[in-house]
Amino acid sequence: VWFPTVSWFERGGADADRILHGELWRTVTALTLHADFGHAVSNAVAAAIFLGMVCSLLGLGLGCALVLLAGAGGNLANAFLYGSPHVAVGASTAVFGAVGVIGGLSMAKHRRSASSRRHAWLSFAAALALLAMLGTGGARVDVWAHLCGLLVGGVLGIAAAYIAPRPPG
Repeated sequence: VWFPTVSWFERGGADADRILHGELWRTVTALTLHADFGHAVSNAVAAAIFLGMVCSLLGLGLGCALVLLAGAGGNLANAFLYGSPHVAVGASTAVFGAVGVIGGLSMAKHRRSASSRRHAWLSFAAALALLAMLGTGGARVDVWAHLCGLLVGGVLGIAAAYIAPRPPG
């Protein structure tokens, strides 16, 4: 059960109206708040899998930074999309940001290879399929936040593939 009157939620939730009026820290703090225990556990398991994959591809520092940026960027894009009133909490935006980073990295890798250039979009299609399977069910699921996180993560993954083509040591 989500308690929007609890001060943590009031002060840290991704309240679209407040984000659009300059409280940008909410794009990050909302990633740390969860509606209930099940929400927190499912995000923790998914984050362990997908953040672990990003960090194995890019290194711990760059991987964590990109996933945090994807989550915050996804929350910001979601605030612009909804406007007010809309409040969201949870790390799932960052989890789907990690999925997007993986898809973007893979897409860029295939794009550079002449033999698999035509298949470059399959990587991102797989990321969208994961979004459809894992990120669209449930009564209080913010599908747009998940999609925004995935898209921001995809852009960051493509950028990282070209800026840091070899994982840092």
